[in-house]
Amino acid sequence: MKKRNKPLAPWLPGRFGRMTRRQLDAESDQYDVEFSGLRASRIANARPLPKKRGRPRKPAAEKAARVLITMAPHLLAAADAAAGERGLTRAALIRQLVLDWLKHKPRSRKSA
Repeated sequence: MKKRNKPLAPWLPGRFGRMTRRQLDAESDQYDVEFSGLRASRIANARPLPKKRGRPRKPAAEKAARVLITMAPHLLAAADAAAGERGLTRAALIRQLVLDWLKHKPRSRKSA
């Protein structure tokens, strides 16, 4: 007997136990079409699939960047105390200080 015509799984019940690999593949292919999402028709009142869970992605211009800064421990303690008095986080205090500095910064003059 050729290897090709040998039953693939003789322990299977009924006619499946006598089928070759090709016959079993052909038999299973007809059932796979039934479950394929590619050929499924759209159900009229079905809701669309939900998007990924979690926060929505921000555009690149709105994304925050992490910044590593170095400062003396006593200055950091003073900044933390000032932030606590105002009900801010350390990052919010630094952000506010940078915004204020940019707003009030004197323009540099170009020397001739």
